[in-house]
Amino acid sequence: MTDWKTQQMIDASGWPLETAHLQPGADFNARLDGGLVPLHWACVMGKAGVLNHLLAHGARIQDTTADGQDMLTLAAKSQDFQTVMRVIDALKSTGAPPPTSGLKDQLTHTFKTSHTNARNRLQQTLKDWERLHKARPRQTAPGPADAGAGGAALAPGQPAGVG
Repeated sequence: MTDWKTQQMIDASGWPLETAHLQPGADFNARLDGGLVPLHWACVMGKAGVLNHLLAHGARIQDTTADGQDMLTLAAKSQDFQTVMRVIDALKSTGAPPPTSGLKDQLTHTFKTSHTNARNRLQQTLKDWERLHKARPRQTAPGPADAGAGGAALAPGQPAGVG
């Protein structure tokens, strides 16, 4: 977006504080006056355009609220399909684990009366996220196969069995 379009979007969003808090370079995960956090506000209010802007300019989607709620939980509360899908896409791109079965059920229930295409897209996106997460290689600590005799790490250039 061009600067004037971004400013128009921010002005029209209903953001309750100074718009400088939503400008590029601001910390979108910082707690502001009264505990308001720009990223959290965009998710819970269903402000997909503002959310896109914040994510494009460095907001951390894996943030949580003071009481431990993640951004997908907040987006689900907004009942805004575009916001929920944008949060899911952002989380998937970071390799975050898929939502719990309880949150999946909440999302399904929230959008059960939506257009068939929206319901199907949500269900397929959640299934894809689960599949991608299961297929992702797990980071594990080096095991005996990665070490020399007796499990000790080898020095560079040291052949196995020489100590």
